[in-house]
Amino acid sequence: MLNPNTKKINLLKEECTLYAKHLTLDHIGLNGQKRLKKAKILVIGAGGLGCPAMLYLATSGIGYIGIIDNDNIDLSNLNRQILYSFKNLNQNKLISAKQKLNSINPYCKIILHSYKINNDNALEVIQYYDIIIDACDNFSTRYIIDKYCYNLHKIHIYGAIQQFESQISVFNYKNSISYSDIYPFNINLINNNCNNYGVMGSITGHIGILQATETIKIVLGIGNIIYNNLLVFNLLYIYTKYKQIYLSKIQKINTGINKKSYKSQLLIPKLKYAYLKKIFYPNIIIIDIRQEYEFKKNHLPYSINIPLKRFKAKKTIFFLQYNNKKKIIIYCHTTYRSLIVSNILNKYKIEYSIVKYK
Repeated sequence: MLNPNTKKINLLKEECTLYAKHLTLDHIGLNGQKRLKKAKILVIGAGGLGCPAMLYLATSGIGYIGIIDNDNIDLSNLNRQILYSFKNLNQNKLISAKQKLNSINPYCKIILHSYKINNDNALEVIQYYDIIIDACDNFSTRYIIDKYCYNLHKIHIYGAIQQFESQISVFNYKNSISYSDIYPFNINLINNNCNNYGVMGSITGHIGILQATETIKIVLGIGNIIYNNLLVFNLLYIYTKYKQIYLSKIQKINTGINKKSYKSQLLIPKLKYAYLKKIFYPNIIIIDIRQEYEFKKNHLPYSINIPLKRFKAKKTIFFLQYNNKKKIIIYCHTTYRSLIVSNILNKYKIEYSIVKYK
């Protein structure tokens, strides 16, 4: 919870009417609304995640929203970047976002930073804000955000999307873990942005709204915050379940860099069964942890499909333990799935290697 001196903050009569539904809520009320008005939030990226996040931050009554971006609006942006329309094509995203947000809430001050965040400007801009929302789409920017949020003790609200999948967590909250604790820099992550793999527009809205909601909860000091947890969603199956991965500073999720836990971690394009046999030895079991529709579309010869959602089942663990004398190879192209499986297999002391499709 942020702790401004609410006695020095006043709401105009129009603001009281605008936020009337908030003022009647036990968890917000007048003092809570004043806290929101005093809060300074920085959104890094005015794209698919940033647009819905900013929209709901502005309508909630956040007093100051900083935006970092330097792109113009392209036609392909409009399926998910909901602050923009056809009339904004080729315009600067920051200018268009500010106009839209101010038309929704003129009492919200929009601060524009028309550049890419980097090691030269991150310290200066991040220190001004209370909470940082990571709405970017590349790993190099995320590591910069992670570095300076950690150094400045700023709360970092992370979100990421790909196709129908998404994840969210809150870093540096109450001395919790940071982004680089679960995705160390030296694992050399490959950018899987929407230009390469595509994305459903509503997925970005889902995570952007969750990022805004976590921000509001932190400002107000209410509810349970997603820290030391990584929420992972696949919105194709949202009504079945979502995954919540507990993250600990003491026992981090295995990322494949620890040589004691991994025999090897490979990045091999267009993998072939014969090649794997040559690299290891004939007695191998290849387990494809992707979802069934992904497996049916394309998979390695002789591989077994055990989707991630079934990996904790007793039958699966028994099967792996029974065959642990063979070389168990886990096959996937998504980092977070590999992290989850790594944690499960390490728990049961099952030896394995992870192979990623590049």
